[in-house]
Amino acid sequence: MPFNRNPKWFGLTQAQERKKGIDAALGLGGSLILFQFKAQSKSRIKIDVDQLSKLTSVEAQYPDSTYYVFPEAEDIYAASQAKCMFTEAWCCTPSDLNKEVSSKAKSASFAIDAKASKLSQANPKKAVPIERTCKKLGCFCPGSVHQVFYDLRRSPRSLIRFIVGSWGGSDLGDSSFAAKGIGIPIGRDLPRQPIDGDDGREKQTITSAEMFEELLGDGANQDLRHGLQGMFIAQ
Repeated sequence: MPFNRNPKWFGLTQAQERKKGIDAALGLGGSLILFQFKAQSKSRIKIDVDQLSKLTSVEAQYPDSTYYVFPEAEDIYAASQAKCMFTEAWCCTPSDLNKEVSSKAKSASFAIDAKASKLSQANPKKAVPIERTCKKLGCFCPGSVHQVFYDLRRSPRSLIRFIVGSWGGSDLGDSSFAAKGIGIPIGRDLPRQPIDGDDGREKQTITSAEMFEELLGDGANQDLRHGLQGMFIAQ
């Protein structure tokens, strides 16, 4: 991907860290994508229903902006050792999960069924479709020089992948990335009027930290569940 579009990651769990990250994004202007990472514990993934409700609400306002990511590693320690979390993980949207989780429950537990590409629950029997994260979202790793040369020896076309990035193969290399409806448009100097997304729905640009906190509902200005990360791509 273009070097000036390397994504910047920051934590959204801690209120203070979240504020610093959002303030930086507001000053630059661009698109913010939210990822809730959920590691396995004893081959199960626990979904907090209150948090799921918040993230589903964010997705409803900003489609293609919010995802759950499930590392395939057996626990959080093993997941943290991966060179790239996306290449060894699965993902789905909050709305996909929300369809299968009762709002009356406090939490729900699922297992990754990699062969069937789904999260499965035995009792009651339920399934949530999942995709390989890199297949769904594209590759956001800048890669090392050694990896680039290795890829070039294997296939000259890989240079295109490295320079352009992906998400449809071209969006990250497009100067109108933020206007394509991918992620949450954020920036003090971006147009305040709603932006038309690919689905025809309007998305309100986030122009202040207060507006972003309002997205989180009851979690505004508070610490949130662990694992929530923001990936910011400058316009």
